Amino acid sequence: MSTETILQEAQKRAQAAGKRHAGDLTPEEAHTVLGDHPKAILVDVRSHPELDFSGFVEGCCHVPWQLYPGMTPNPDFDAELREKAQPDDLLLLLCRTGGRSLAAAEHLADLGYSHCYNVLGGFEGRHDAHGQRGKVDGWKASGLPWKNK
Repeated sequence: MSTETILQEAQKRAQAAGKRHAGDLTPEEAHTVLGDHPKAILVDVRSHPELDFSGFVEGCCHVPWQLYPGMTPNPDFDAELREKAQPDDLLLLLCRTGGRSLAAAEHLADLGYSHCYNVLGGFEGRHDAHGQRGKVDGWKASGLPWKNK
């Protein structure tokens, strides 16, 4: 599937759900877009300890949406993102399960970033029947490349 087709499908998903950001990508689609589109940037919005504990996608840029401890909003999010990306860049946002990256994508859409895509399921996805993450959905469960620090 071409990058253009993938992005169109992602846009349809988001529009059907009434979302303001550009679209919702599966982890596999996000990985394909990252490999095929020269302006695609993966932005991991998790906190620093989450990257240390759970791992990360090599080559992503990191701009925390919330700060640890307390998971309070990052007051410097907009400025930190502006240092790494422009409003016309193709941004793929990733968090632990897809909630914070969705909030960040919606926020950025409101700021004029017109190509913000949320990665569904995030890095670790939802819990399985045993309460463990990384096995049901998300980047890890999809078998995509990642590493620990």
